[in-house]
Amino acid sequence: KSLGDRELDVALRTSGFLMAKNIHQLEGSARLFREIFQETSSGDFGIQVKDGPLFRCHTRILTREGGFCGKVRQFGKLCQRSADMDLIPMPKDYFRQMGYHRLLEDLQAIQFSQPVERSALSGGNTLAGDLKKREDPMKPGFSTAHFIGGTTGTVKRADPFFLAERYELECDCEQMAELLRFIYCGKMSFFQEQPDSDKENEVLTQKMLAICYDAEKFSVDALYEQLLDWFGRRAYFVVGEPNFADAFYHLQHFEHRATEEHSRNVLIKTVTGDMLGRREQFRAVTRDPRWCSLPVSFIENVLRYDGMPIGSETEVLSLIERWNATADKSKKEIVQLLRCFRPSDETRQALKNWLSLMGWVDDRGNIAEVPGLEGLKDIVSGKASKGKKPRNNLHGADLEQAYKVAAADSAKDAKSDEELEATFFHYKGDMVLAQGCSFCMSTRERLLQADCLRDPGLSRLRIALSEPKKLLWNPEHEVFVGLSYGEGRYFGFLCSATAFSGIFCVRALASAAPAPSAPVHLTGSGNKVEFDLGLEVQLHRVDLVVTCKLSAIFKNETLTCETFQISYDTLVNGDGLRYQVVATGLERDEQVLVNLAWVSGGGPTQDKEADYGPIGFVEGEY
Repeated sequence: KSLGDRELDVALRTSGFLMAKNIHQLEGSARLFREIFQETSSGDFGIQVKDGPLFRCHTRILTREGGFCGKVRQFGKLCQRSADMDLIPMPKDYFRQMGYHRLLEDLQAIQFSQPVERSALSGGNTLAGDLKKREDPMKPGFSTAHFIGGTTGTVKRADPFFLAERYELECDCEQMAELLRFIYCGKMSFFQEQPDSDKENEVLTQKMLAICYDAEKFSVDALYEQLLDWFGRRAYFVVGEPNFADAFYHLQHFEHRATEEHSRNVLIKTVTGDMLGRREQFRAVTRDPRWCSLPVSFIENVLRYDGMPIGSETEVLSLIERWNATADKSKKEIVQLLRCFRPSDETRQALKNWLSLMGWVDDRGNIAEVPGLEGLKDIVSGKASKGKKPRNNLHGADLEQAYKVAAADSAKDAKSDEELEATFFHYKGDMVLAQGCSFCMSTRERLLQADCLRDPGLSRLRIALSEPKKLLWNPEHEVFVGLSYGEGRYFGFLCSATAFSGIFCVRALASAAPAPSAPVHLTGSGNKVEFDLGLEVQLHRVDLVVTCKLSAIFKNETLTCETFQISYDTLVNGDGLRYQVVATGLERDEQVLVNLAWVSGGGPTQDKEADYGPIGFVEGEY
């Protein structure tokens, strides 16, 4: 053989030897896994779950997992190396009490390692047995020391099960046992679970998320990577679409809790890559209402992904629009995301139309000179994308299916918009003129919310007032925005212009008050002002009075907060609370344009409760 062939043979033998050695080590450590639950274990590294059992682990095996021992020392509380097993719960009893059925299977022959006093043949834990119980003078570590005589002249027996280190951890017992199973055996039992109901799907999702956090926290890197791969490739098909979306947003939030930079990078790569690699998964995430709450840096990483499962580059514009659904993102952030758009000759006109709807480009294609739109010209020309080709990663049947799903989603959104537009009614006297969320109001007209509010909670309504036919707001025009809770009973704010152009004021006004309160000021344009109304309905008091707080909010800052009270009977059985808008001071041919949009609330919420069992519960200090 030539020199190269001999070197190849040596390399193959070496790699085969190392593989066989690793398998041998794994099989050997797997035999020791069941020993960590035994009181007579040969382990020298104690991991004590708070108010739970003691795991007697082996330092030689734990050190193979890199930084696991170091993280246990970092997060654990150092305890005495000798452990009084009479004060520590038995694993079998604890697992049965907590419902850890899978771990009970690992406790074979554990009774043979227990003292005879704990045997079922000794009479069990009866009252008579407890009264006759005496401490065994022959047990390991027994000492004749007591609190009166101290340790002078005492006799102490040797403890052959003396630990080299022992730490107490505040963690979930089942999760720690599964981490140790993976270190010893190279497998984790949660991967084999096959849920059969919605509740089991939800519980499994929470278990996988919790152990993923612990695997990163305790530096079990191999398990951490397998869990991220499970979330990216299998979770959608195992636990279903809703739980997959929940897992995605939990993992995205976990990005800020990662203890190591490399694990954080792997997490970001999985969440922005593998978890969005399939069209079904991508749709489940981007159609979720929580999409608009993601940070701009994260959305940018998603939109820059070359393998994003979209049928056309124009979908990027839809994703940005959906992210800004609440209209609370700055121009600078939107332009930052538009840099991810890769225009072509076919999609450049769609981009211009989108910018025109935003009011950033006029009919001639000129970009508005507004702060925050810097670099928009490079985006339209394609320089910002640095010559990258537009993405079209769906073909054939996948593309047709995507079009069908998109059409169904559009129809569903249109139906939702119709239902949303019927939130307010436009009245003139007792006659309904229109319904929706955008109105042109004239004299002696008012807007009233269709559904009344009867439950405690928070709601927030965005109000935009303008006079489009005039360059400046008429100081004689005033608009009341607030709440109505019966005929002739109201509370809210009176909005009007001041003597200074672009400066408006709001004054609290109530049916029980003779005059408005002192004004607070906010800025607008010459003929337009926009602000939010925040309502807090508190729980009723013992005297059946409900306290409500109404706030005027501008740029997420509270300008003023006023308190009023109504009776519990009015809220629940009477007229309830309804948002109301009334324009005053208008002449016959004058109008005020009113646009209303829910920022949050607007009706009773439906809370979903899930029983996760013992997983996810961490007892804290209150």
